[in-house]
Amino acid sequence: MMTNFPHVRVAARNERGVALIIAIMAIIVVGSLISGVFAVVVLENRAAQNSRPMEQAFAAAEQGITETLAGWGSGGWNMLAVLDSSPISGATPAGTGRYDGMLRRLNPELFFIDVTGTSTRGGARQRIGSFVRLTPLTIEIDAALTTRAPGRVGGTAAISGSDRPPPEWDDCPPTGDDKPGIRVPDDRDLRFTGGCGGASCVEGGVDEDPTVTDSTFFNYGDLDWDGLVAYATKRLGAGNYQNLAPSVTDDDLCDVSDPNNWGDPLNDDEPCSNYFPIIYVDGDLTVNTGVGQGLLLVDGDLNAQGNFTFYGIVIVRGRLRTAGSGNRFNGGVMAANVDFDFNAVEGDVNISFSSCAVARARNAALPGAPLRSRNWLRLY
Repeated sequence: MMTNFPHVRVAARNERGVALIIAIMAIIVVGSLISGVFAVVVLENRAAQNSRPMEQAFAAAEQGITETLAGWGSGGWNMLAVLDSSPISGATPAGTGRYDGMLRRLNPELFFIDVTGTSTRGGARQRIGSFVRLTPLTIEIDAALTTRAPGRVGGTAAISGSDRPPPEWDDCPPTGDDKPGIRVPDDRDLRFTGGCGGASCVEGGVDEDPTVTDSTFFNYGDLDWDGLVAYATKRLGAGNYQNLAPSVTDDDLCDVSDPNNWGDPLNDDEPCSNYFPIIYVDGDLTVNTGVGQGLLLVDGDLNAQGNFTFYGIVIVRGRLRTAGSGNRFNGGVMAANVDFDFNAVEGDVNISFSSCAVARARNAALPGAPLRSRNWLRLY
């Protein structure tokens, strides 16, 4: 038996426009993604732009510390009293920032550098500090004149081991023990002539000390000759230097770049009175007229031809010769004479031991170095 079901017609759905909706939704999603990526890029770019001035300011502060350490020997900071401070300032070579701050002495050996770097773009500021300790420098001066080789002393020379402050300095501490006038390994290598016959011109006598060897002249605690030379703040070629005198810049500051400026030992409170350079001369040195102070290292012969005055420590690898009149050395002189040529101390020359001049030159020349551990910190 056949059953007839009524035929049901299903109307087809009208799907026109679905593809358009999907396309629009895809465009919205992709557009949102692009907008998000763009927003992230913009934010990162702005963050980078904002961080650049901070980095420039930090770099300027770091440069302030670096330049302070590099210019230590010429800054006169070793002469600061404990808790006294000195201003420091400068700018980066590219002009992206500048630094300002101060150097404060915390104790006889320790200093603190406080520097704020400022970016020229936006005025961002970074402040950092660094601890600095003076590098020990051991130079033992045990006589007015220490020499190793044969020598001659004559004319109107005067050599004194009696401890006296330089006559121009009125702020020296009490004097210490007197020293021999001359210290030499074998006193038979010395000859006294003219007005110094019988060593009459040597106050404190001649000390015959067999321990005077190469190490006496070229070892200074943890440093040797090359190590000490590395700390030189004024390097000069061999030659004849005349009319040595302090000089100042247009800003009335001590002109440490002037090769003929070796400090000012004669005028207290002048711009160069606290300038005690470590002067290294690469070869023979002839000086004629002038003044200086600090450490004088001569990698050759030293010829003082007249009217030359020096306060501090003089170390000569070669021969020491004096002639003419008006040569004065206050502190201590060491003439190694490595070639065993003849040392001649003649003419009108005065070599006087002075613990004050030795100590001031040695202490003022001590180089500063960052502490090995935790030498800097960020300040807020």
